[in-house]
Amino acid sequence: MKKTLTTALQASKAAQGVMLAVAAGERGIVKWDDPIAPFFFHIEDGVRPGAGVHEQGFDRRTAWCDPAINSTTRTMETPMNKTFIALALGLSATAATAQSAVTIFGVVDVDAARYKLNGVSKALVGSSGHLPSLLGFHGTEDLGGGYIAGFWLESTLLGDTGGGLGAAGGALTFNRRSTVGLATPWGEVRMGRENAATFWNHIVYDPFNGSGPGSALNTTIGSGGNGSASANPPSAVSVGNSVSYRWGYAPNSQSYLGRGFFGHVMHAFSETSAGAPAVGRYTGARVGYAKERFHGAVAYAVSRGPGSYNAAPGLRHQEFNLGASYDFGFARLMAHGGFNKTDVADTRYTHWGVGAVIPVGAGKIPVSYRRVSRDNAAGSGARQLAVGYVHALSKRTSVYTTISRLENRGGDTFTFRGGNGGTSGLAGGGSGTGYDIGITHRF
Repeated sequence: MKKTLTTALQASKAAQGVMLAVAAGERGIVKWDDPIAPFFFHIEDGVRPGAGVHEQGFDRRTAWCDPAINSTTRTMETPMNKTFIALALGLSATAATAQSAVTIFGVVDVDAARYKLNGVSKALVGSSGHLPSLLGFHGTEDLGGGYIAGFWLESTLLGDTGGGLGAAGGALTFNRRSTVGLATPWGEVRMGRENAATFWNHIVYDPFNGSGPGSALNTTIGSGGNGSASANPPSAVSVGNSVSYRWGYAPNSQSYLGRGFFGHVMHAFSETSAGAPAVGRYTGARVGYAKERFHGAVAYAVSRGPGSYNAAPGLRHQEFNLGASYDFGFARLMAHGGFNKTDVADTRYTHWGVGAVIPVGAGKIPVSYRRVSRDNAAGSGARQLAVGYVHALSKRTSVYTTISRLENRGGDTFTFRGGNGGTSGLAGGGSGTGYDIGITHRF
């Protein structure tokens, strides 16, 4: 019979790993919902199935995993009729009782980068080169009977300036996520602001986590001929004024990756007056399946934008994407594709990409190749090739470097958009290269 253990326990900085007690001959599966980055997973006999996996089997007496991430909720499942102990490592501030817990968490990621595109070069100190810099609070309360209430407040933190994103004066706002919800035995309902259902596949199936010079977001939702490759700017990443229903996820978790069959249905209200363009309205869904070494998902949404391609506000946007990943041990391979389009003719952008995360010693090598094409007479679009290296210095600190080559065609204007405020700031167009070196610390 399957048992589930969800924990966000505090451990000291001196702790060396998460011990999982497994009886000889038994086999288990460890899974987790991780909003930022995957674990490094190790087998005690020295065999390491791979870094950067989201789930991994084991069949030894004991094993340990190196989170290399903050102490957010870990969801662990085992088909064994056995209870095991798991400590989610990380420096956290936790107030816990048997019924409730609150956690402070965050990431500070800063890089030194140089970009050159269309003959214009720029050197800078930036943010979110490998993982999104952020500061947040989340907590749950066990109401009994399988009901759990939860909240989540998460802000972009620009590590290079100390400010926030999208607010006057650089003030911190909970722009990344601000939700309250109720999980039940039949799924979870929550309201507020969070990532769009159609956003997650761009991150889950990108070896670069949607960050830095090699980000998939450079071509999937950013910087096309209209500035957004036909993706709707207000809802391409996050949407406010939303109501969501989820199943197959840990309570109050991010909608990164579920367990078994999972799904996420979402509607955001425009909150405009009657008769006014419904700018900001969003209706979307994402469904998928995750088991052992495989996971895959598909998403679709219709939304209303502020107007582009000389269209009036309220222009309808459609987005479709899908992706899949399989961990072979020597590497985790992934593929991802989809389209964005509006009701204006010749504004459909189709994108696809392949990538891998290859474990090497105490680090990993992410690599990807991406293409995007527009259905116009000029054959507009772009392609991008990126490779990097991430080296874990400890369970919470990593150093990294990435180099990426971006080439526009047909007069299109893609640029090194990055993610979470970590942009090059260069106008799109032409061809060029971006590279960086940086440090990530999770707490």
